[in-house]
Amino acid sequence: MFAALCRNWNPFWFARLDARPLALFRICTGLLALLMFLCMYPNWSRFFAADGMISLTSADFINPRVNGYLGLFYWTEGWIPIETFWLVGVLLTVLFTIGLKTRWATVGLLVLIHAMIYRNPYIVNGEEVVWRMVLLYSLFIDLGATWSLDAWLRSRRGLQPRSTVFAWPVRMMQINIALIYAISLPYKFAQDPGWVTGDAFHWTVASDMWGPSSMPWITLAYGGLLRKLITFGTVLVEGAFPLLVWFEKYRRWVLLPIACLHLGIATMIPNVTFFTLSMVGVFPCFLTKRDMEDFQRLWNYCRGKLRSGKCLDVKPLIIADGKALSESSAAVR
Repeated sequence: MFAALCRNWNPFWFARLDARPLALFRICTGLLALLMFLCMYPNWSRFFAADGMISLTSADFINPRVNGYLGLFYWTEGWIPIETFWLVGVLLTVLFTIGLKTRWATVGLLVLIHAMIYRNPYIVNGEEVVWRMVLLYSLFIDLGATWSLDAWLRSRRGLQPRSTVFAWPVRMMQINIALIYAISLPYKFAQDPGWVTGDAFHWTVASDMWGPSSMPWITLAYGGLLRKLITFGTVLVEGAFPLLVWFEKYRRWVLLPIACLHLGIATMIPNVTFFTLSMVGVFPCFLTKRDMEDFQRLWNYCRGKLRSGKCLDVKPLIIADGKALSESSAAVR
């Protein structure tokens, strides 16, 4: 085992990785961040203005946790209106998503989100912390290498396309994401006995803290058996992900369940929607070149079926262990 570790150390950290999964991560994260800024527009001044929900001018309210000097808003207070930063945030997320001046957009978005966290930590709901972490690593990743306007402009100038990125910052991001689950799972058992008894899902859905649930009946279905299955299933999925995602044989089998888990949380627990979707948005960084090729092959197969307008005599496309076992037996006309 030690010999295998030494043999794979350099390829793991210093090989070149396919740029398409990182481009997919950029697009998903950028779109979600843009939606967050749009949703925050009615309350932006209330959240971050000096006379908003946290007063920076009241002598009776001195709180060292807010308006930290490490945040941008601390240094611009009084000479740049706070509303200006909302417009800057929208612009940066658009540039980040379409991949135009991607590196600079990444820097700007990181600084702005960091400023939001330091100005008002009481409204931080997790997504800002996740984005700050992944944007920090993204400073060292060429997120605009492909599927971006930067790549299109490079091709117009006759420059060589960039199809790969350095592995080490991507690995650092992956490890940090895996640690979120590896560290949080023991805390679940230590701080909430519901995860031991299988009732954690019930108390989460029933609590007003996480938002009104439209499906409280699901926790009582089948005499409570369903809620126990969901609770223990969550533990199984979150426990397996940081261990098995590194192995090609199991990677898809843990990525799909944990993505579905977060999508289910976003549906059933409204107050953590952006946080749980932010986790889904970073999962593409675990995909590989083989995954993208298999997805492309499956997409081409489905598109051919739709374009044909009739049922073709084809063998099913079966994908296992990252390899296509059979392909279409009839050409799509």
